[in-house]
Amino acid sequence: MWPFIYNLVLFPFSILLVRIVSPFNDKIKSSVVGKKSVWKRLPEQLKDKDTKRKLIWFHAPSAGEFIQLQPLLEKFLNNEYECVVTYNSISAEKWIKKTTIQAERQPLLLDYLPFDSKRLIRRWLKCLKPDALVFVKYDLWPNTIWETFRAGIPVYLVSATLHRKTKRYVSKLGRSFYKSLYSRFRSIFVVEEDDKTRFLETSPGQNNIKVYGDIRYDATLDQRERKVLPTLPGNIKDKFVFILGSCWPPDEECVFGALKKAMEAYPFLFLIIAPHEPTESHLASGESFFREYGTSRLSQLDKSNTQTGRVLMIDTVGILSALYKIGSLGYIGGGFTTGVHNVMEPCAMGIPVFFGPKHYNSGEALQLSKDGLAFPVSTPDEFEDKLFELLEDRNKTQELGNQAQNYIENQAGATERSYEAIVKDIGAAIH
Repeated sequence: MWPFIYNLVLFPFSILLVRIVSPFNDKIKSSVVGKKSVWKRLPEQLKDKDTKRKLIWFHAPSAGEFIQLQPLLEKFLNNEYECVVTYNSISAEKWIKKTTIQAERQPLLLDYLPFDSKRLIRRWLKCLKPDALVFVKYDLWPNTIWETFRAGIPVYLVSATLHRKTKRYVSKLGRSFYKSLYSRFRSIFVVEEDDKTRFLETSPGQNNIKVYGDIRYDATLDQRERKVLPTLPGNIKDKFVFILGSCWPPDEECVFGALKKAMEAYPFLFLIIAPHEPTESHLASGESFFREYGTSRLSQLDKSNTQTGRVLMIDTVGILSALYKIGSLGYIGGGFTTGVHNVMEPCAMGIPVFFGPKHYNSGEALQLSKDGLAFPVSTPDEFEDKLFELLEDRNKTQELGNQAQNYIENQAGATERSYEAIVKDIGAAIH
């Protein structure tokens, strides 16, 4: 039923919507151009394909999922498999262009996924001839799944989650539709037992759902080793560095007042502010608030490294995770808007963190706060009380950071488990 409805109604409607919206949205427009032109690039990309080697097709929709996939991708490449990676967003395209795949064998193809029409996916499969298709987390394209399954190619889903409030779970229509997809997977590797329970409720009778953990932990630890610090002010050395990462104005309303008091009370405190969107107005607002403590912008640091201010504004995107290497304590933004941003990265660097009340989107934020290793705050007074407590006992703060780091490291292993399960299923790299 669902393939008929999807191809007759849902897919044509989605294409119509994209055509209407794309002229007014540069990101969607770039994706459309990339999907259309992928066929021109395909012959050149596949010309060196070794037909004796098994080919694994990975799909990671955006930059975040590609980063999560990277250790698993490199594992397959380093074990002599041919690999291709598809994505959907301009963010993935930009990230891939500046990243390094640490493997002697490189992917044959890193490009956009074609439009999800039955005809195009059949053509794609005929060109690629993959031995397996691996989806990362979500972004499940129906015809891609149905046609790959129809061709007898095993399909896998790694780091799968099914939140209790998602329409995939609470809606009868959603359950019915996604059951038509989940039933085509050879194996689904979920993050937690609760995910497995919900998947089984959605699609009863499936015996292919296994709890393997979240590959994000492996990716975060992998990226930790790759990060390189930018040039920083010389006076940051030996300071207690508080990092305000991915912050929005509502986050700043909660924490700026207490941080200003702390800057006055503790001369050893150095503040790094990294807005989620480093617009001129946002940067200028932070500079104005902390002007008496001396502010600098990262992009404007002079080569002499003689800055004496105690506040560094980050006006460059893509380097926040590297800055966590020098952090002592942090606040992660998003908890007063759509949901807390990445707390895994700072904790992997040994930084205990604060965040706002909206953190239920992050399983690790929930667990870390439950264990007393991270601190949700709802009011300026609540933040101030805990901040000063931690500044008064910096040894305790460091120990909390060490425990948070141990928690992240102990969650690793999903990449290896996923790799071993897939290889056991499809066999060695050489036909």
